[in-house]
Amino acid sequence: MIRLGLRLTLSSGREGITRLIATALAVAVGVTVLLAVLGDYHAFQAGAARQCWECTHAADLSNLSLAAPPADAELWNYSEDYFKGQTVERLDVAALGDKAPAIPGLAQMPGPGRYDVSPAMAALLAGTPHDQLGDRFPGRQAGVLADAALTGPDELVIVVGYTPAQLAAIPGTGAVDKIDTAPRAQGTTSVYRLGFGLGAIAMVLPMLVLVGTATRLSAARREERYAALRLVGAKARQINVMASVDAAIGAILGTALGIGVFLLIRPQVAKVSITGAKVFGYTVAPTAAEYVAVLLLIPIIAAAAAVWSLRRVKVSPLGVSRRTTPPPPRAWRLIPLLIGAALFVAAVGSGGSDTSPAIAFPSFVLVMFGLVIAGPWLTMKCSVLLAALAKGAPSLLAARRLADNPRAAFRTVSGLMLAVFVGTAIGTIVSTGLHASTGGTRAQLNDVLRVGYNISDGPRPDASNANDGLSPRLAAQTISALQSYRGVSVIAIYALPASAQTAAHGNGGAGQRGPDPNTPPAPDSVISCAALRELPVLGTCPSGAQAVELLPADLFTDNPLAMQFPIVTGGDPAYSGGLADLRLNILMVRTGDAATLERVRTYLAVHIPPLAGANVPAGGNQPQTFGEVAQVRQAAIEAAQRVIFLMIGLTLLVAGCSLAVAMGGGLIERKRPFILLRLSGTASRSLYLTVLLESLLPLVATALLAAVTGLVLAIPIANALAHGAPLQLPGHAYGLTMAGGLAVCLAVIALTLPLLGRITASDNARFE
Repeated sequence: MIRLGLRLTLSSGREGITRLIATALAVAVGVTVLLAVLGDYHAFQAGAARQCWECTHAADLSNLSLAAPPADAELWNYSEDYFKGQTVERLDVAALGDKAPAIPGLAQMPGPGRYDVSPAMAALLAGTPHDQLGDRFPGRQAGVLADAALTGPDELVIVVGYTPAQLAAIPGTGAVDKIDTAPRAQGTTSVYRLGFGLGAIAMVLPMLVLVGTATRLSAARREERYAALRLVGAKARQINVMASVDAAIGAILGTALGIGVFLLIRPQVAKVSITGAKVFGYTVAPTAAEYVAVLLLIPIIAAAAAVWSLRRVKVSPLGVSRRTTPPPPRAWRLIPLLIGAALFVAAVGSGGSDTSPAIAFPSFVLVMFGLVIAGPWLTMKCSVLLAALAKGAPSLLAARRLADNPRAAFRTVSGLMLAVFVGTAIGTIVSTGLHASTGGTRAQLNDVLRVGYNISDGPRPDASNANDGLSPRLAAQTISALQSYRGVSVIAIYALPASAQTAAHGNGGAGQRGPDPNTPPAPDSVISCAALRELPVLGTCPSGAQAVELLPADLFTDNPLAMQFPIVTGGDPAYSGGLADLRLNILMVRTGDAATLERVRTYLAVHIPPLAGANVPAGGNQPQTFGEVAQVRQAAIEAAQRVIFLMIGLTLLVAGCSLAVAMGGGLIERKRPFILLRLSGTASRSLYLTVLLESLLPLVATALLAAVTGLVLAIPIANALAHGAPLQLPGHAYGLTMAGGLAVCLAVIALTLPLLGRITASDNARFE
């Protein structure tokens, strides 16, 4: 039977060669995408397993004597700087001996007056004016970091060398005798691993459907021939062997072609950023065991798909002619969807309850099952509506076809329905959250630089031992220097003197925190009304006041959605004293020019460095804009969204392949009635319109139901996360993903029309 199967495959004329090419191309597409997913996963794994030298914990300098330091130690000060929304990882280091440890990618740490940079950082420094970036780093470039120190080719890293005395005077400096070798522990790592794992598993489905498409197209055409073989004595096992050989040969050729295509496009795959950061090209590589598994398993999968497609022939030689119309779907199919949606909205609406997560997750799953269960009923209702509105033969034919088997019609677009549902819900939630953190009133703060000087426990830039802020002299010099930049507005917040706080709020005063925990804390800062007018989003002064007292704690939260604006209201107490003698707590700088903003940031980093303290990371509270603070959270959210949309894209691929199976196989199975319609005088245009209607109607109807359901479920979540911010529709990523999926489906429909024209040609009016 194997030799007969080979002969039927290779010597069946044009039909056999076409079938072989179709199977090979289908498998090649699936293998290429599967290897790309595996390659991206291994690249992510390589980054996740990289030694996190940045995680090294520096010990306090109080136990270290610089007069007689150990030879295997160094001073260490790691911080993160920012440039035009990009994070710059900065390590200030001073070796204490010739045995000081070095980070991966360096043979030894740079000496005083020298620094080593990543390739991307070197290019950025070379292409940026020094007063915007380069002046922040003392010395000259000595070398380039190797890949071992980096997570990807675009990472910005600089290692700056100092003398021990210089670095010891910088706040946040500690001592290190060993560099951490463990990988970074990130909360999103397990999420990404799960996402890639599901992606690899999900790719098996498109591959099965792709292979099944080619196999089904040939098997549907040859079912009657196989039945004829069964009538003359061929056994079901023999039929299966012939069909398996046919599919296996195409799968072997397609697998080899897919591996070759992947090797050609691997450099381009490395440029695709799944988690938001690009990876090194050589890490995008499946293992040898995975290549072998693909070579062995894909032909087996193809053979199994071929056998499954011929299951009707195995029943009996005459089984292919037995067709019955299933009973129509009933309205009860809507009940799981309605119950799940109601439970989910109620659970999310009562977010403060401990039982809400236990209800929300199962109800969300129930909604997904409800959509799948309700789909056939919706398809049947669409066929009834189409029949009622029909004004011609194409509409009636399409309505009759959909009503005959709505389950089969919906099955081809069920994957699309779930993809649209999940994509709409996730896209709405993410878009609303991102807009809430950087849009609306907060948009006025996106380009405002903020820096605090009130939380230091280290040495002061002005050598003062006071506990809060910059001295009045240094504050005045700093404000004057910043105002010399063109187009710059400076908003200064000063420390309220302790004596003023005691006089205004002491001994049971209105603002003093008392036994009642709900009593708000007393103001500790002062801002001028003129500064408030520069940045109205902060609030307004009481009538007639020149300055106002406030508590600006919200300005330095790491979650922009937790910032409550305005921070000053007309009911806040006015401040009648002078500002010239107060210490500077917080400085905010606003400018509309990105280059000027970086010059200001460079000036502050060099001349008035932010002060390290117990509440900020080692290296100090580096100047950031409010938009950059929001971007940190946005990056994590958008990376998760990319992984989710990757899964949605795979689901859309499944939907497109399923549609190809249904349409291609359906057209060939209905070859006889289509030819009879053509012979009886039906125009080809009418047949084309019939196929379009019966394909597009369930596609559009289920997509609309899924989109509305996803939007309904997203509204309470978005309101809870965005604190009542206006609802935002999904963004560009959602639109591109969905448009791409719909384009694939429409392309599949369009490609079947020439097939319909060929099989209904007059010279094909003969039947076996």
